[in-house]
Amino acid sequence: MTNATLRRLGRREFIRLGGAGAAAAAITPTSARAQQPKRGGVLKHIGLEPPSFDIHATVSYQTQLVSAFVRRTLFKFVNGAKHGPSDFSLVPDLALKADISRDGRMYTIALRPGVRWENRPPLNGREFVAADVKYTIERALKKSGYASLLGRVEAVETPDKHTVRIHLADTFAPFLHNLAEAWNAILPREVEDKFGDFKAAESLIGLGPFVLEKYEAGVKAVFARNPSYYQKGLPYLDKVEWLFVKDRASQLSLFRAGQVDIPFYDARIPRTDVASFKKSNPTYPIVFWDWLANRTLAMRTDKPPFSDVRVRRALSMAVDRKKWVQQYLEGQGFEDHGPVPASMPEWKLPAKDLGEGAKYLEHNPALAKKLLAEAGFPNGFKAKCTNWPGYGPEYVEELELLAYNLKSIGVELQIVNEEYGNYIRGSFLGKYDEATWGPSSIFTEVDGYLYNFYYTGQPNNRSHVSDTQLDVMLDAQRRYTAKSSRKKAIDDIQRYIAERVYYVYTPYPKNVSSWTPWVKNYGPKNSFDRGAQLEVVWLDK
Repeated sequence: MTNATLRRLGRREFIRLGGAGAAAAAITPTSARAQQPKRGGVLKHIGLEPPSFDIHATVSYQTQLVSAFVRRTLFKFVNGAKHGPSDFSLVPDLALKADISRDGRMYTIALRPGVRWENRPPLNGREFVAADVKYTIERALKKSGYASLLGRVEAVETPDKHTVRIHLADTFAPFLHNLAEAWNAILPREVEDKFGDFKAAESLIGLGPFVLEKYEAGVKAVFARNPSYYQKGLPYLDKVEWLFVKDRASQLSLFRAGQVDIPFYDARIPRTDVASFKKSNPTYPIVFWDWLANRTLAMRTDKPPFSDVRVRRALSMAVDRKKWVQQYLEGQGFEDHGPVPASMPEWKLPAKDLGEGAKYLEHNPALAKKLLAEAGFPNGFKAKCTNWPGYGPEYVEELELLAYNLKSIGVELQIVNEEYGNYIRGSFLGKYDEATWGPSSIFTEVDGYLYNFYYTGQPNNRSHVSDTQLDVMLDAQRRYTAKSSRKKAIDDIQRYIAERVYYVYTPYPKNVSSWTPWVKNYGPKNSFDRGAQLEVVWLDK
């Protein structure tokens, strides 16, 4: 890549981000422009209780969701009903603008002046400054499960209290984008000094639209409007009650009765309940939308039987993806064939373009049995598969369907259900014995689905992939800031992965979401920044 290209990129980012600040607080949907936002009211939202509030100590999406009410990032994605679920246009948050050096390796970020931390000990309303950013990034590099998604940071400098200068060892295409993720929220050093870490609810002291007013373990967290929030006039809501309700039947029952406004973190309702829900709640919106996540069977590819590529190919060919989507999902879903979600069409390579690897996506149980026999398993084998059933009944059914498909070639999945904490600490991070199943994390940048799941030694590399050639390819795609060059590199990665089948990708449905009709300017979003999403929402009862 030429220096001229990098210079153009640098100027473009500087102008685009620098000019967006004034509009960031005025996000209103086209359908709602005739209405004036209303202040006040309590929005009741069902979610789950996070295992920890330390965004660097866990990769749990619940930690990201709940902490985002209070904590803020340097940049954020646009929110509001007029923006689609996968609109990840950046606007400034705690930052005002960013400039990129000619060689693409230094980011100079100007911080928003006059932003203050919550006015309670140990922060006591002090000003947000560059040292806070330096502390957070350096801590993330040491402790975060997503540290690799910051690229190779060499140094963080603070030339003055409102300027941060970040030096990278290499160009890193997703860098600015990833600074908007909830797992890169800014943390205050004083809180860690006082409490030792950020795991307890009392550590939730931030710069965001809400403050933690009350926390009842196992029951709920109550967030109230932050009177010191830098976005004047926001949020519109007085409070958000985040209710810890594990049982999906109870979640839906509360929602049907109008006792909660949003039934789950992504407003999801079970696909199988849509027809009856339309009858019982005819005024409630029903939205089908594309979710940014895969369903995968991860395997210990570092030991038999899954270390044999023939076994992995056999498992993939046992899955009847077409029938799965057409019959089970009633056409409302995706067959899926690789790490890039279908909801990233600009990056996802169609199955027909995968080359040799395409045949391992075809339903071919006869060839699958032949491969198993060649690998030394003519009668198949048994494998324990860990799972967390709390994702919902549809997930349980999908795993059972996968098990049914694999049984057709003699492979028996012995499903072991785990509680959420163990699943996140163990199976979710690749600490299981044989196999595990579940959704991927949601990443808003394609690199999250590639580097994070396939690079040797990464915490989210659930299948224990260790492939030197693939590592080189994964590193290279990160350095291309020209989209055309990066697209070619990512296409090659998808073809390479398709042949080696390090994960078995199963079909997944469209999400179905609903919310009470008096919730305005809301729409589903493929991100975990629930604070930014709800700061522009109002109630019209």
